Amino acid sequence: MLLIDHLSIKQGERLLLQDVSLAIERNEWVCLVGASGSGKSLLVKSILQMLPATLQSTGSIFWNDQEIEAASNTCSIYGCEIGYIPQQYTTSFAPFLTMDAHIRDLFASHDQAYDEDRIRAIMAEVHLSEVLLSRYPGELSGGQLQRFCLLLASILQPKLIIADEITNALDVLTARQVTEWLKAMIGQTSSMLWVTHDLAEAMTYANHILVMKDGRIVDAGDREHLLTSTDPYTKSLLQAAPVLKRKDRLEHVITR
Repeated sequence: MLLIDHLSIKQGERLLLQDVSLAIERNEWVCLVGASGSGKSLLVKSILQMLPATLQSTGSIFWNDQEIEAASNTCSIYGCEIGYIPQQYTTSFAPFLTMDAHIRDLFASHDQAYDEDRIRAIMAEVHLSEVLLSRYPGELSGGQLQRFCLLLASILQPKLIIADEITNALDVLTARQVTEWLKAMIGQTSSMLWVTHDLAEAMTYANHILVMKDGRIVDAGDREHLLTSTDPYTKSLLQAAPVLKRKDRLEHVITR
């Protein structure tokens, strides 16, 4: 489905992303873990073709066996086939449009009929009141806006959802409920590229975890692999989260 093949990104002579390769198959939850500045968001921008003109890239990104630039030219894959939940959710909405108008605009831009039943179902799942549809972004809390971003990214039932640090503005209980809902959805219709700095969250939910440091993928595997990894950076992340040392406690980790 999504294949990244030896992707590197430079700014002048400075190498920002180094020879990154990964693949995401159907109904798979892949998690990208690393500290701030490790290159996670830069990789996401590459997939979304949002790199600034000052950066130069080499390598390839394929969507369903077609180079992603060509795929996005033949049809509007973003929003429809690939959903995106941004980290900077507060700037994702037009301040002069109601939340309902944002949703209607998304359906119209992809030539799809407004599906009120689907909207209500997702709003219930992510704990958003239908009263909020008539309100403007400035009238909503940060957590409500972030959940509307989740709704907009998933409402057209994309094959891949890219989520960039999406639980940061949510309280503990809501974050857990939203993540569990996403997990259920991934098993039914979609795949997920989940970007986080929280290794506990990654090891609780992901099928496959990629550890990034200084623009490179330094380790990769499932939960069992990372627990026994000999990579120094992975070991330092584990040591920073002592709860991960006991395998039987991983199922009870509460995400933020």
